[in-house]
Amino acid sequence: MVFACMVILAMVISAFLYVRGNLIRYVEKYSNALITTRVVDIFNYSTTEALKGEMFLDKDNFYEIRYDKNGDVSLISSDMVVINALMRDVAAITQTEVNKLCESEDVQVPYTSVFGSLLIANYGGKYVLNLENVGNIQCNFRTTFESKGINQTLLCMYIDLFADISVMLPLHVENVKVQNSMVVYQNLIVGKVPQFYFENGFGSSLIL
Repeated sequence: MVFACMVILAMVISAFLYVRGNLIRYVEKYSNALITTRVVDIFNYSTTEALKGEMFLDKDNFYEIRYDKNGDVSLISSDMVVINALMRDVAAITQTEVNKLCESEDVQVPYTSVFGSLLIANYGGKYVLNLENVGNIQCNFRTTFESKGINQTLLCMYIDLFADISVMLPLHVENVKVQNSMVVYQNLIVGKVPQFYFENGFGSSLIL
């Protein structure tokens, strides 16, 4: 009797580990891409919505470009008040939308995925993944300068967003790290090519 119970217990444990292992492999392979796609869509939506703010409608509010008497660029200076406000709004909207995603039942995998067969993995009912947003959304900005010809420089500002989503599985946590960059400002500057760029506590400036 004891031996039979031990055999049954071993079979139950083996079946659990088999099902759990297949589910983890499936989630790692498919849910990672699905969650990444959803969160990148949220990033794009958040940036678009934030840029509708009155402060950001005039893109000249981001950077001031000065020219000397010869028509060459003498100074490029960023307005950190405006840029910080944009990053704050993008991060806030993103945080709200990612929290909604984690509370929804939109991210699912089929129950048949536990069998580990790709032939039947898309059939049957759906298992709703338990998602958790780890920490706050991280939002940074960066400025790039790219030469586009003689005395022409393309100034771009990017917003970089980072999110960390945990997928809660039986006795396992799968972390999905998502990051994406969006261009929020572009300006083709005609004039002397910038020589160096520096940042300080009041903003970012380019001295020529």
